[in-house]
Amino acid sequence: MPSVIECLENAFAGESQANRKYLAFAKKAEKEKLPGVAHLFRTSAAGETIHAHNHLNAMDGVKTTEENLVEAAEGEAYEFNTMYR
Repeated sequence: MPSVIECLENAFAGESQANRKYLAFAKKAEKEKLPGVAHLFRTSAAGETIHAHNHLNAMDGVKTTEENLVEAAEGEAYEFNTMYR
């Protein structure tokens, strides 16, 4: 059985991915001249952002600004040096 943290991590990932997908869907709807549908997707994306932030906060994932900067830099370095090589 997954731990509470594992469940929150999975929920955070899912909400974050849904946010990005909905924004991409909104962009496509705009290109197809469907502004109402684009608005629906952007509104849904905003809701997913709130959910993701709530999960991140529940995991104490937002630290001091200094700690956040270090984490962000380490994450970007990992992507550059490992993931995309």
